Amino acid sequence: MADDLIREVEEEQRLLRLRSMALRMGVVLAVVLVVAGIAGGVWGWQQHRLHVAQAEASDRYFEAMHLLVGPDGTTPASADERQKAEGIFSALAQSAPQGVRSYAAMYLAELKEQDHDRQAALKLWQQVADDRAFDGSLRMMAHYCLLNARMGTAPKDELRRGYQELVQQGGSWTPLAKEGLAVLDLTADSTQADHAEARRLLLDVQTSPDSTDELRQRVGMLLQTLGEAG
Repeated sequence: MADDLIREVEEEQRLLRLRSMALRMGVVLAVVLVVAGIAGGVWGWQQHRLHVAQAEASDRYFEAMHLLVGPDGTTPASADERQKAEGIFSALAQSAPQGVRSYAAMYLAELKEQDHDRQAALKLWQQVADDRAFDGSLRMMAHYCLLNARMGTAPKDELRRGYQELVQQGGSWTPLAKEGLAVLDLTADSTQADHAEARRLLLDVQTSPDSTDELRQRVGMLLQTLGEAG
């Protein structure tokens, strides 16, 4: 039962990442596409070119998204449409202006993960996590994705340090990072002391104002496996 719940946790986390990316992408593009004109010489021309490049890259990004969901927002993409969308995201992830480039890399990583191309997904998440030119929150998301994707393959101590770093940075990723720490404490080789720590972390997540309803539901199910129903 615990293994099934952990798999459900991982799927819920993946969906949460996609929703978070879609929401944050809208905010970033709203800022990017309202770049104020800067008059004067070469600097003004460079800003104009950047504005045009951002707008063109944004159009391509949403073209790829529409290919994946169809005109009504729910139609599954055909194999050809998915391949074309991946090609657009790949091009943007390599050469688009900052902002669009990182979001394209994140979305492409999710597609690669769905295609069971774990190595490609890890490389893309690492690209975003290492790009200090962009928004720290997106870099934290990429770091979180890297940790989740390596769950079960990377050394537990290394994963634990990664989740603890996210907890120390604070913000909205703290409850999810604590959930990750709790999952590490619920693996087959865990001890009673590990279970006690997992219970403490899960109760913290359940009462955190930054936790979503979906996260609280997942935490509740995990607590039930520890005899903490209700």
